[in-house]
Amino acid sequence: METIRVYRNLNGVDKFLGLELADGCLLLLTFFLAFLINRNGLFTNAALLVMVYVGLRALKRGKPDGYLLVLTRFVLMSRFKRTPGFEEAETR
Repeated sequence: METIRVYRNLNGVDKFLGLELADGCLLLLTFFLAFLINRNGLFTNAALLVMVYVGLRALKRGKPDGYLLVLTRFVLMSRFKRTPGFEEAETR
C-alpha cells in the first residue's frame, strides 16, 4: 500500500499566526476597545495590539490547545455560586 501525504492534521486546532479562534476574538475585542477609547492614536493602538499579541503568545507558550478558554472559565467561575454549607453536609 502506498502512503498518502497529508498536509493538515484533521484533529488539530485551527490556528492563525499561532493564535486560536478564542485568542483572535480577544485580540479583536482589544482592537475595538483601543479605537473606541483613542480614535486618533494609530501608533499607540497598534503598539497596544502588538503587546497583547506578544502577551498571548507568551502566555500560551508550551500550553495545550484550549488553554485560554479553560483559564478564562476558571477565573470567571465564582466561588459564591456554590450552595452554602455543602462541604459541611458532606463531612457529617
